[in-house]
Amino acid sequence: MAQAQIPTRSQERSSVKADCNYRIGSGIAYPARLVDLTAEGARLEGISRSLNVGDMLTVRFGGLAPVEAKIQWVERGREVGLRFLQPLYPSVYLHVLASLQKGKTPDLQFVKAIPLRSC
Repeated sequence: MAQAQIPTRSQERSSVKADCNYRIGSGIAYPARLVDLTAEGARLEGISRSLNVGDMLTVRFGGLAPVEAKIQWVERGREVGLRFLQPLYPSVYLHVLASLQKGKTPDLQFVKAIPLRSC
């Protein structure tokens, strides 16, 4: 069985070991393992269903909201390479990476919106 050629990437991936999940559309979330990461993409192992190059999905990891991604390459039933549609902001990427490499899920702080007063 021929595999899709793996495209070159602009950044070296950093090794991590973290649980994550992925979802196609509004379907069921499937568990997987995030094994390497850049601000522009990731590699997942333990894929439990048939995915194809070009499929769009969302992936959740490290306490982040779902990240939209496109599958760049597939090793059937084992792993996939993803390219994020919107790269992670450098500060978010570095924070998540540091936390995942320490085996912790980051506690991302979100600023509460303050209602605007009418003039």
